[in-house]
Parts: sequence; structure tokens; C-alpha cells
Amino acid sequence: MEVARGILAIAGKFPDADYQDLRFNEPADNLKSNLGRMPVMNVGDESIGQSFAIYHYLASENGLMGSSSLEAAKIVSVFEHVRELGLAYRTLVPYGEEPAADKAELWFEGGPTDVLGTADKSRRGDRYLRWWAGRIEEALDTEGFAVGSALSLADLVLYNAFAEVVRDEEVDVAFPPYRRVPFGDKARTDALLATHPRLKASCEAVATNTNFQKWLNVRGTQGF
Repeated sequence: MEVARGILAIAGKFPDADYQDLRFNEPADNLKSNLGRMPVMNVGDESIGQSFAIYHYLASENGLMGSSSLEAAKIVSVFEHVRELGLAYRTLVPYGEEPAADKAELWFEGGPTDVLGTADKSRRGDRYLRWWAGRIEEALDTEGFAVGSALSLADLVLYNAFAEVVRDEEVDVAFPPYRRVPFGDKARTDALLATHPRLKASCEAVATNTNFQKWLNVRGTQGF
């Protein structure tokens, strides 16, 4: 739910003062909107389940869902691109596993690089980070944001995938280093962003937002 917390932060809303941020290690009540699972967001007497549904609601309520229906659709498209990228990574490196050296090399350097024109479907099972980043780069707008000329949910989703870092002061002893940075390797991810200016600009638009910086300074220990 860090994307959801980022939306609220950019809107100038923070835990305790503006909303309750409840985290559970044991089963919680009232989870039927997400089929008995977390995450769930309660809004008055109603609840919303599923991550993107929560993101969409919060972004729409806080001016981060674009300036038109077309921009909103493009934002959803970016989310879907990033979701597919994440599935490709987790197919190679299952959740909870530290990336082995050979798999990290394959993820960062391997696979097809046909980032322009019609995608080569003959190698769709071998698409790794260079392919996904190159294709997403070409799909982004050119005014310093992922979609349109203002910060949106699309930028937060990209930041979460490519730039989210859990800092030293936010970790406990149970939080392994590889889980603190994008794709287990911040230096290699940063090197990739350096060659993808639209992706980098989108991530920086989030990172330099004053309210987002305020959130990073108060969010505390991260345990997931």
C-alpha cells in the first residue's frame, strides 16, 4: 500500500491526522471486499478491496487521475505495464527469494531489446528489464511526467517500481538488504534510469515533491 500512502501524502494527508493506517500480522475483521484478504480500505461504512481499486479511488479523489478521461485511461495503461513488468520479474525471481547472481544478470542485461515498433512475440517469454523499461519509456509523455503535464498515479506507480528505497533508519534486523531496493540492486536500476530520461523524470517528479518528502521523513519502520 505504499503507492496509496504516497497518493495521500502528495495530497497533504498523513496518518493519525487524516486517516488511520492499520497493519495486521493476524487476521483482521471486515475483509469481505477483498475476499477475506488484505489490503482493504474503509471509507465510512463502505470498503474497497484490491490494490488498484484503492489506488484509483484515492487518486480520483485527490486530483491524481489525470485531467480527462483519456489521461485517466493512459494512467491505467501505465499501471498495467508496470504490473506486467512485476509479473515478469517474479517469474524469474519468486517473491521472498534473494536474486541469484545469474538471475540478476539475466534480469538487468538479458532478453530482447526490440523497444521500437511492433513487439517480437516470438520472444515474449524472455522479456526482461531492458525490454520492459524501453517499451514503457516510449509509452510515456514528454513533459516530465508519465501522463500529461502534472503528477499522477502513473508517476507514483513508476516510482514504486523503479525508485522506492527503504532507508537505513526505516529497517529492522529482519528486513534483508535486497528487499530494500528496486529489483534487489539500486545501482543497476539507477544506471538503467540514467538511459531512460522519461522514466527518470517521472520518478524524480515524485521524489522531489515536498509533501512526498515530508512523508518519507515520518513514515517510520518498514516491516513488509
